[in-house]
Amino acid sequence: MDELSVIDFSFEPTGDPFVDTGGLVLENLIRRFPDKSLFQLIEFATDIYIDKWKQKLHSVFHTNSKLLNPSTKGKHRANTLNYFEKLISKQKTVDSIHGFCKICGREDLLYQNSREFFPLSGSGAFVNFHHGHEEGTYLCNLCTIKLYFLPLGVLQIGGNVSVLQIQTKFTQNFVKKNIIETNFDRISKNTSNGILKSEYKNPKNALFHFAGEIIRMARDENASETLQLFHFTNFGATPFCDIYTLPSPVFRFLNKVLNYQPRLWYYFVNRYYRIKNATWDWESGHWLQSKKKELQPIEEDEYRNNPNLIYERLLAGKSILKQILHLHREHFKQHKDPFPLDIAIYYVKEVLQMDNQQIQIIKRIGDAVFELAQKEHNFKKYLVLLEGASRSYQLRGALLKIIKERYKNGEKEPLIRLQDYVEYLFPDGQSWGEVRDLMLIYLYERLHDADVAETEIPEDIAPVEEEANETF
Repeated sequence: MDELSVIDFSFEPTGDPFVDTGGLVLENLIRRFPDKSLFQLIEFATDIYIDKWKQKLHSVFHTNSKLLNPSTKGKHRANTLNYFEKLISKQKTVDSIHGFCKICGREDLLYQNSREFFPLSGSGAFVNFHHGHEEGTYLCNLCTIKLYFLPLGVLQIGGNVSVLQIQTKFTQNFVKKNIIETNFDRISKNTSNGILKSEYKNPKNALFHFAGEIIRMARDENASETLQLFHFTNFGATPFCDIYTLPSPVFRFLNKVLNYQPRLWYYFVNRYYRIKNATWDWESGHWLQSKKKELQPIEEDEYRNNPNLIYERLLAGKSILKQILHLHREHFKQHKDPFPLDIAIYYVKEVLQMDNQQIQIIKRIGDAVFELAQKEHNFKKYLVLLEGASRSYQLRGALLKIIKERYKNGEKEPLIRLQDYVEYLFPDGQSWGEVRDLMLIYLYERLHDADVAETEIPEDIAPVEEEANETF
């Protein structure tokens, strides 16, 4: 019977998150039980699903599957094993055809797959869900078998389950250690009664937690990865999937901050959770809430699933420089230690792709503004000029005033030459607002270092959010 064996499998990623995750589980099982046949490994998984998990798999496998169908009560194990016995020996079935697998591309005998074992793949009854109006998605026996092991590689986040796309060894190692091996350890201790649950219920926050764990495990400053989290349910009549993508530039940025400034990064992120009836305490760097008639710190596990502005903006491709600037400004006003420039520099280099020469020009302009304000004993004037710029022409006017003041003061060298202005300060595709924010961040660092009095800066200025498509 066992014509197909474990040596026939390739575990190279196919690009399909469900097949690849199931394949990773199977690969782990082969290493754990090198003497078991493929059929025995399928039996092993079936026993877990039925005996230990009591078939609580409806978010992954459809109710009509051979494993869960209520009309075949008492026959689930036999029907499932009989089905996979046919796949292992490559027996032809009424719905098998010869062709190319829709997932791995291998030419072979193909088997019809719908939502029974292949999440979100449509239903055989609705052929418009499938390629060329076929009655199901046709996969080779290898990919179909991999799908059966998927529940042992998923993680429940809130009310739905999630799969992390496996693209590199970094993600692969994370899924192995934190999901698959954890599952098998709990199963061996008889403490597993269903799909592994995450401490997170918010998939966006969970994705950043996963990124942090992957970076910690990788120990590689040059690690680069695009993370994709598929947060889905295959349940009944309401299947759906949200896909959250953490792009590689954001991953590289996180890699920098978590390697060099982890404490400051989490301090910054924690500041931007949305928490009702809570106050951020600048002195302790914690959220406070009234409990028993007094303000007490809120523990992280009480708000880790709340929306976080920084995570949301990074996932949406929106700039976080304004939030970094706010923290620099508040640290200055609160007489706290200056918030380091590092996070802003890592961000503009890795995510905004700012050239180092552009950063140096921005710093040079910041130095010139500081020197002018110091000479005139009027920091408020120049801060209002820059912070109040809510349109590109206003920032352009502010820079022209600074250039003019320096010329009137007899400076021998111009603040910026035309070529640098065009090619480096405001290159094509660069947002002028990001240039302004970085300039202000640097200015507040200079103010902090010079111990300028808080009274020298203006009240909070909230410029109108610049148009997303407005260029300089």
